[in-house]
Amino acid sequence: MHRHTLIFVQALLATCAVAMSGCTTPAQTPAESRERAVQWMIDNQNPDGSWGTIDASRPYQIYLDTQASHDAFGEATSALGVMSLIEPSRTNPAAEAALRLGVKHLLDTPPVGKATGNTFYDIWTHTYMLSAMCRLVDDERFAGDRDRIAEVLRKELEILKDRQSIDGGWGYYDFAYILEHPSGEQSTSFNTASVLLALDEARDLGFEVDIDMVNDGISTVERMRLPSGAYVYGTYAQYRPQAPYNMVKGSLGRSQPCNLALHEWGRDISVGQMATGVETLMRDHHYIEIGRGRKIPHEAYYSTSGYYYFYGHYYAGRVIEELDEPQRTRLATWLRDLLIEVQDAPGSWFDYPLYGYGHSYATAYALLAMQSCDRVLDVEQETPAVSLQVPGDESN
Repeated sequence: MHRHTLIFVQALLATCAVAMSGCTTPAQTPAESRERAVQWMIDNQNPDGSWGTIDASRPYQIYLDTQASHDAFGEATSALGVMSLIEPSRTNPAAEAALRLGVKHLLDTPPVGKATGNTFYDIWTHTYMLSAMCRLVDDERFAGDRDRIAEVLRKELEILKDRQSIDGGWGYYDFAYILEHPSGEQSTSFNTASVLLALDEARDLGFEVDIDMVNDGISTVERMRLPSGAYVYGTYAQYRPQAPYNMVKGSLGRSQPCNLALHEWGRDISVGQMATGVETLMRDHHYIEIGRGRKIPHEAYYSTSGYYYFYGHYYAGRVIEELDEPQRTRLATWLRDLLIEVQDAPGSWFDYPLYGYGHSYATAYALLAMQSCDRVLDVEQETPAVSLQVPGDESN
């Protein structure tokens, strides 16, 4: 009886192993991952050249205030989409066609305004519109549009100066006051750092950037920097440094752009300290991972929200490009492998159900992060001759 039972168990285990092997998807190569993501961006571009939709299929969504917030979400997503296709479009004709359509959309769209006096998600729009224009203005493929691109670039610089808060930072809420310029009561460290990095791109190209605006922004980020290496979430939280969201594990996503912004503007932060920030992201990554995909903001440990996930990894990639060896290669390899691991079957990435924008902005951020890793690892940006079908998935 015992012998028969043993034979049965062995047969059952063998059957399960065969079944499981048929369900396992082989690991992708970086080239396959990148190509599938680029194809997803091409296939999911709207006819007008934008990315994302105002879809609201679930009853609970992030606070909107007015429908004008959709303009901010949509144009920020579209600017990121354009940024993500600049490099792959150099060797992929379909990606170049999508890029050109996206650029036309950005140039034809009027500047995005505030939703209300206390809600202005458009800060994300102007941050990435400025960055996108900086990356396009000297691109020979758009030489015929250079004057228009430069005009939009300068306009975005003006808008960002107008949106700067009284405390020197930038944010997207101001619930305490409604003034001509935001009071700064809810300026955030990461918004401010992201703006500073876009301003740095403009400065490097020779465009005039108000240095007083920059210095006030830098002071805001420095004020929110803690000895632990974390950054306080925002001005309203600077007197609660031990709140969970202000601890290192709660700051994993925003520490990367904050460190990089201070470094790029020549402030007191070493390459070693920036490396520690990415090492910490790698070490404690499960905390930010737990927040990925959750529907309710800040419900995960240390108040992590899903929509900071690929944002933080994009800037981590940019930080890694500034590091010294051997950390530079080791961390780039880790980040690239991680992005491949969390890529979804269709080729997109996803971290938060932000109406109908989540897959598009996350995929753009992740593609940009992959490109940072490729530059570190000296990978040629060539279009590989690979099938777009997911290995092991006959339905795709």
